Amino acid sequence: MSLNMNIVPQNNNLSSINSTSTTESNKQTTKEQTAAKLFSLPDRLRDNQGGAVPLTTQLNDRHPLEARLNNWEDTQFNRQMNQYRQIFGISEPMKKIMDLKLVENTHFNPLNNNAQNIHKDILLNKDCSIDWEDIYTDGFNGSDISMLGGSDMHSKIEHNVGI
Repeated sequence: MSLNMNIVPQNNNLSSINSTSTTESNKQTTKEQTAAKLFSLPDRLRDNQGGAVPLTTQLNDRHPLEARLNNWEDTQFNRQMNQYRQIFGISEPMKKIMDLKLVENTHFNPLNNNAQNIHKDILLNKDCSIDWEDIYTDGFNGSDISMLGGSDMHSKIEHNVGI
């Protein structure tokens, strides 16, 4: 949780790409992602680092607002937690984050349907709204074909081959 009070997410849109360096240098990585990359073989196809993915897809077909919209909910959540921290102290954000972690780790679905976690929606105050995630349960990404009923091509091949 960062201490900034941004209403709109930071602009991390790529304005240019370099074909000689990996796309990993253009992204911000966490310590866990860095450690995982150090101790595993790189998956160049899934990481969009060349191979079957043309370099133009990294820059073309991307609107400058797309990068901001991808981080919209995280920025709003961080701002809300910072406001709670300033008003109520550290206990309220800690309680909310702990409640969210408990709900995310619990797979309780009383209606036994394909709906997402309703308890998480209630905690995030999204229980009275319908978003893209409610309709497209695999997620909505402009460069992904999951909205057309499929998933990642490489995952499908791995599943068919049995890897």
